[in-house]
Amino acid sequence: METRDLEYLLSVDTHHSIGRAAEALGLSQPAMTKAIQRVEAQVGLLLFERTANGMSPTQAGALFIERARRIQLEYEDALKEMRGIRTGQHGVLRLGYSPSMPDALVLGACRQLVRERPAARLRLRRRLAGELDLAIAPVPRQRVTEFTVVELFNDRLAVVADEAHPLHRRTEVGLPDLVEQEWLLPEPHIALRQQVEAAFHKQGLPEPDVRIEADFGSTPLFHLIRGTHMLTVSGAEASAVRAGLRPLSLGLDELDLRRSVGVVSRLGAYLSPLAQRMIAVLQEHVG
Repeated sequence: METRDLEYLLSVDTHHSIGRAAEALGLSQPAMTKAIQRVEAQVGLLLFERTANGMSPTQAGALFIERARRIQLEYEDALKEMRGIRTGQHGVLRLGYSPSMPDALVLGACRQLVRERPAARLRLRRRLAGELDLAIAPVPRQRVTEFTVVELFNDRLAVVADEAHPLHRRTEVGLPDLVEQEWLLPEPHIALRQQVEAAFHKQGLPEPDVRIEADFGSTPLFHLIRGTHMLTVSGAEASAVRAGLRPLSLGLDELDLRRSVGVVSRLGAYLSPLAQRMIAVLQEHVG
């Protein structure tokens, strides 16, 4: 079996269609069909079956695809390692970071790295999607075994509002007081949004009324809240304060937004010297 056969297999799994998979890889459909049949002949089992939703893996196929994906990642890591050996410490670092991360930490570490390594190139993604070498993000409370985490710091997010918001007149605020309020929150698939909604559900309350759904945590977005009665969530950085927002007096028993933040990478993945240095720089900045 050749490495390209794994690529064909994974493409069919991604696109749920031999035709679309072939088109994505620049092959003819008959060539893609023969490739899948060749792999199935080698393993001695059917790997895909036709369903109403297109081509779906069989039970054996799902297991094989999981292994194939690991093999492909290992192969890509091996190529990265060889390129690193060939070029020394030069290279590209693909760094993703959660929008709720302090900009001063992320950008400060990036600034130091490019000063230290003039030939280094960074690909920054203010999200946790796509192909990344490292991600700076909240650490899941239930650890995921396929990732390695280097913890950086602990902090606590807070629900914030314009400094003139009527809720600031209260010494204690509960979630029921927030039901009628409008919010600026990230998209539903973001863990922070899910955490806020789960707290409301736990008390039998309706979900927050999200008036603005946007990428989270940038200073310009905080200015959208200023002068309104909308609420949002902010970290401890000064950007929310500069925008004229203050935390509400909401107890941990109402909404626990404590978190641990770390650098996340895939378990067993090759980390270039550049990636290793970035981790060390981040640790220096929070030390």
